[in-house]
Amino acid sequence: MIRNIFLNVGQVPAVKPETLLLLSLFLEKVMSRTISTILAATLIAFLIPGKSSSQSRRPGESRINSRDLETYVTFLSSPLLKGRSNGEPELEIAENYIASQASLMGLKPANGQSFFQSYAVMKKSVDYKRSKIQLAGDGKDTVTLDEEFVQLLPQGASDFVIEGDLVFAGYGLRSDKFKYNDFENLKLEGKIVLIMNRSPLSEDGKTNLFDDPSLKMFGGLQTKITPLAFSKAKAVLIVPDPKSSFSSIDEQYPGIAGEMKSARYLKGAKQQTMDMPGFPKIIFVTRKFADEILSGTGQKLDELQRKIDSTLKPSSFDIPGKKLKLTEVSMTEELEMRNVAGMIEGSDPVLRNEFVVYSAHADHIGAAGGKVNQGADDDASGCAAILDIAGEFQGLRRKPLRSILFLWVSGEEIGLFGSQSYVGNPLVPLDKTVCDINMDMIGRDKGPADTTAGTPMTGPKGVFVITDNQSKDLMAIAAEADKRSPVDFDFSLSGRNHPLQLFQRSDHFNFVRKDIPVLFFTGGLHTDYHTPGDIVSKLDFTKMELVAKVAFDIGYSVANRKARLVVDNPYSKW
Repeated sequence: MIRNIFLNVGQVPAVKPETLLLLSLFLEKVMSRTISTILAATLIAFLIPGKSSSQSRRPGESRINSRDLETYVTFLSSPLLKGRSNGEPELEIAENYIASQASLMGLKPANGQSFFQSYAVMKKSVDYKRSKIQLAGDGKDTVTLDEEFVQLLPQGASDFVIEGDLVFAGYGLRSDKFKYNDFENLKLEGKIVLIMNRSPLSEDGKTNLFDDPSLKMFGGLQTKITPLAFSKAKAVLIVPDPKSSFSSIDEQYPGIAGEMKSARYLKGAKQQTMDMPGFPKIIFVTRKFADEILSGTGQKLDELQRKIDSTLKPSSFDIPGKKLKLTEVSMTEELEMRNVAGMIEGSDPVLRNEFVVYSAHADHIGAAGGKVNQGADDDASGCAAILDIAGEFQGLRRKPLRSILFLWVSGEEIGLFGSQSYVGNPLVPLDKTVCDINMDMIGRDKGPADTTAGTPMTGPKGVFVITDNQSKDLMAIAAEADKRSPVDFDFSLSGRNHPLQLFQRSDHFNFVRKDIPVLFFTGGLHTDYHTPGDIVSKLDFTKMELVAKVAFDIGYSVANRKARLVVDNPYSKW
């Protein structure tokens, strides 16, 4: 039954057997739950072609509604899809689901007879079977540790052998403001430095004793790296501090750790790295690894941390009689990736050759540390909105003058690769692409924890609209739509020079680079971003409905203009 559903809906092609098996298991589990929102999602999505005819709803009832949005998001962010990680079968299931919905509502496949556009990504990661951590000293035989490590810089993997004496340097922090220096009286040149994450803490480990916002973001890593960059150390090993109760970076920052474990780049393109000659390798290690390094010194990591925290004085020292040899070997594999694309042809015989594009990304960061990062807001919310927007366009008795392309890309979380691949091999001519309306994380409202400059959020009737004023025409259309909508537009995060760099951080940016004007809709960066806390129950589907409707309004206006948008501030002139 499951196979027939996927093979007989419109032009959706056959899928791999392992994908069908996973989907079958998925639905078996779903069917076993007698009371479940996922059951509703699956049954509605696959068995009821609710958007395939204009008679399926009462006349005048909008096809963009919170019920459909919740249905789509519930399926796409189910824990059984394991976070829709790039290169994994669960992302294939999500993509097949989106393509099935596109076919059910009557969209035309944008790639000939297929809704899919394939591309390849190269993945370079650490080969842990051939990599080694060897610790020698104290007159004992060399010990080989069976511990994984995660490389921050250079990202992913870089074949190297590092060997050197060891130094413990507390939190790895130097601050003139707080008159604190973990490196005082230490010589780091040519050595391997072990430091703890974060900074001096209260007894319960919840409060930073140094009141500096930069030390609260990702353990103050950016602040620490600057002096270490010029230390001439061979490597810096970062361990979770004992008060954190985490034993590894995988546990402490599961989403970030997953991203750091490999470097990816489009096949045929040059890998971009941040490695610099003379710059120490920055590597996250486990508590077990750090304890082994300190064994025999008479010091323990938890005792050292308590001493530093209670006195606010460094407790750094050379680790005598020990040498560490770290051998890293990389491996490279090719991942087959896909975008999903459907379209509606315009009604004007001339203007139908021009296109308005809606985009969102179907991928997320997967699972790590035994927890699934479901990605309900990031970006199941955007994918759901575009499905409903497509249904609204498809339900119009008279189609807009221009054609509409609906694009669900992959590879966003690992480098905007899906959209980069698309603009390199577009399904419709880029010189006929009028604008891109991108939707990424539109489902959340500002919560109590969203109070910092790093977590800007909008309320139930607000949305950030990010652009860099490429087209006065597009901005004027957006302003008019803002007046008509109960949603308030906030442009404060716009521009290439904003500190959060959101203008460059989602798929619209690859359209910007081709001189195509964009509007990027987002609710903001909540504290559950890239964590297991990004779940369906925290989304505001009423807000999503409002945002999707105003995005439809803008696209409809652009698609029906007699004159094409003027791009008076193109990227090529920046």
